[in-house]
Amino acid sequence: MTTAQLASIGTNFTIYAGSVLFSLGFSGNIVTIYIFRKARNTPITFILIMLSIANCLSLIVGLLNRILVAIVGIDPTLLSPIWCKLRVYIGQTSVLICQSCACLASVNCFLTTSREIHRRRLVSLTRSRLSVLLIVIVWFVHGLFNPILTELVMIPGKSSTCSLTNLIATTYTGFFLRPILIGVFPISILSIFGMLTYRNLNLMHHRRRFDQQIICKMLLFQMIAYVLGTAPYASFYAYQTISSALRVKSTTERAQESLSLDFINIIFYTPQASPFYVYYLSSDIFRKQVKDLFTFCVHHRVTPIVGNDNTDVKI
Repeated sequence: MTTAQLASIGTNFTIYAGSVLFSLGFSGNIVTIYIFRKARNTPITFILIMLSIANCLSLIVGLLNRILVAIVGIDPTLLSPIWCKLRVYIGQTSVLICQSCACLASVNCFLTTSREIHRRRLVSLTRSRLSVLLIVIVWFVHGLFNPILTELVMIPGKSSTCSLTNLIATTYTGFFLRPILIGVFPISILSIFGMLTYRNLNLMHHRRRFDQQIICKMLLFQMIAYVLGTAPYASFYAYQTISSALRVKSTTERAQESLSLDFINIIFYTPQASPFYVYYLSSDIFRKQVKDLFTFCVHHRVTPIVGNDNTDVKI
């Protein structure tokens, strides 16, 4: 295939597959936030709400931006110096917040389902709120090098570029941030605590902390989605960074990599778009809550889907 044909395949895939993923993912996260809102005073549910909010931001800044660029054929980062500095900053930060909240939820589930009482006592709403606040602050401060060191370079008669102008920042992004910080670290944490939680669930008494068992079983499936969605992204950027440093690639090779990246980017945003559907497929009670919600929307009446603030959440 010619480079033009490869580019056309990637563009069409981004438009159609990306549009479906964004529509389903954004609406699903909104519904998840609405369903969990009355149970927000429980630690794990609070984290899930914050995760869904971060998912929405990531889908808008990351995925929706790619779809619009593919449709219009004009990249606003190459027209606006401000957006050039902010898009990658906000996009990367929101992804890191999403992954950190998912990791925090996995650790929370491990502690909650532990047979050791001193571990279960580590879980509290105050600690969950402080942890989420710390996550947000750390990643927004961490990413400040992007708007500071990213520049829009406009060359008359040639295409503009929006990229990091600092060699250290470029090396850090290529060799550590994308493959390790966004890839290896969250995959490792989710895998380890997912297996530990699974072991704890098998050791729990059938009726003990039943509500937490249901939530953690739902999250186990979501952890699998994060691992499967993140692994191709981390692997691709590790390969691209290393191979680019070793040799100069041909135009055809770059076009093939660009096509691969179009597919991988859609896969990468699947974990941010999938929570609602994972919860729906893995929990009978969550499905009932969704049906009650849509019954209310259609018939203007609904039965309570969650307890009051003084009762345990039933998911």
